[in-house]
Amino acid sequence: MRVRTYQSEPPALAKLALASVLSAALALSVGCPSKGALRGNPAAESSGSSKTAGKVRPLTDRKFQQTPERLARGRYLVNGIGECFACHGPFNLNAPGWPPVRGKEGSGFDFSSWGTAGVVAPNLTPDRETGAGTWSDDMLARAIREGVAHDGHLLDPTRMPYEFYRSMSDEDLASIIVYLRSISPIRNALPPVKTPENLVAPYAVPISTPVPQPDISTPEKRGAYLVQLGACQWCHTLRDANRRLLSGLEFGGGDLIANPFSQASSANLTPDPSGISYYDEAQFLKTMRTGKVGARKISPNMPWWFFGQMNDDDLKAIFAYLRTLKPVHHRVDSTEAIAYCRICRRKHHGGALN
Repeated sequence: MRVRTYQSEPPALAKLALASVLSAALALSVGCPSKGALRGNPAAESSGSSKTAGKVRPLTDRKFQQTPERLARGRYLVNGIGECFACHGPFNLNAPGWPPVRGKEGSGFDFSSWGTAGVVAPNLTPDRETGAGTWSDDMLARAIREGVAHDGHLLDPTRMPYEFYRSMSDEDLASIIVYLRSISPIRNALPPVKTPENLVAPYAVPISTPVPQPDISTPEKRGAYLVQLGACQWCHTLRDANRRLLSGLEFGGGDLIANPFSQASSANLTPDPSGISYYDEAQFLKTMRTGKVGARKISPNMPWWFFGQMNDDDLKAIFAYLRTLKPVHHRVDSTEAIAYCRICRRKHHGGALN
């Protein structure tokens, strides 16, 4: 995820996070899992108090067995829809889509150079001194799905989208952890993260029952699951002051996302004429593969490079699910000026069009 500052919310909600899939007018604008947000910080030292809806689950001694199937599945998820290395490692600002720097995937990244001191994506490689080499499998599992770091402090949900990863099946969780254990250890010492004071973390709730594989018997059902893994609503649905999704604007876009290198507003992904009704399956796949809509380039805040690593069937499933969404009339166009929108009551690109 690419570090971003949300400007479309009230000042009290200024935060860092990520962008997600398509643009509303003629192009996809910002992305969900990528460095437009910082996803996750299970290794960081924390400061400040927090508010959570649940309690921290005690760690267990569970360990995930490595199998060829889990290794392959984990590699696919981490480097595709999960876009873990979009935050957890340096990325090439000079290449289309800001792909990870080869040979440094998973080594973590300090975003202080982006004007965000204390925002650090931890080193997820098996390095025992500076990475996750001494963390247990359950430490990683609890961080990914429950928002609790290896040392027991809560993760900032504006940096790690564990609210969506809660839907991740036990088998996919195991696969991701097995793959992270397999990558080469990289020594990369990072400064501690600074957790915001009075952290609001309503989704840091223990998972104490099995999470089975989802029903993916149809493209639409398969797409619904993948959209959760991709945390698309993290950027494409606006929030209130308590981090709750705004009812009636689901997938309607409008988050103004900015960082030192890019600025765009998250797109309306619904099939409304103000959304992406003009997309067909072929255009969707082409956009995810190339980062372009016609001659126009998508904002690099949108992690299309990672989504483009997915196979055709999964991308088609995501598109099939997006077509089932309830249409939301909400025009967002990153080619237009930033202005107040009477529908979402925020400022975003093309807000005056509403």
